[in-house]
Amino acid sequence: MFHSVELRAYCHATEEETRVEGAMRCLSPWGVLQMKRSEGHYGNPIVLITCHLEDSGEIAKFWRRLKEAGAIPEIVETLQERVDDEGVLHLRFDKQKAFAGSIDLARVDDVVAVQAKVAAYPAKKSNAVKVALRYLQEV
Repeated sequence: MFHSVELRAYCHATEEETRVEGAMRCLSPWGVLQMKRSEGHYGNPIVLITCHLEDSGEIAKFWRRLKEAGAIPEIVETLQERVDDEGVLHLRFDKQKAFAGSIDLARVDDVVAVQAKVAAYPAKKSNAVKVALRYLQEV
């Protein structure tokens, strides 16, 4: 079980905002996207696009979507390395492939980053890994 799932992607000046939004929607078509406009060191525009899921139904839909895309086995295989000491599962999906409709764990730097807070008590890595593994095997 997970308390929340947050998706995050940066839209740089060289990218079309609608394309980055499309990549986010590939992972969570029902989520509400929020935009935060900023600028880089040299004044270049940057937009941070986020989507925060807290509803258990939306979180379940997110994991089912990853299962349908075939991403769960690799996540399970690398779970120990992906969970931090605070019980947060970190995932990175290829932003360009997501825009094209494909959900693939990233092997590049241009990503949609996902942080999923595991509902484990006490909130420590070993407990979080066990809870996440059980959940992902049942999704």
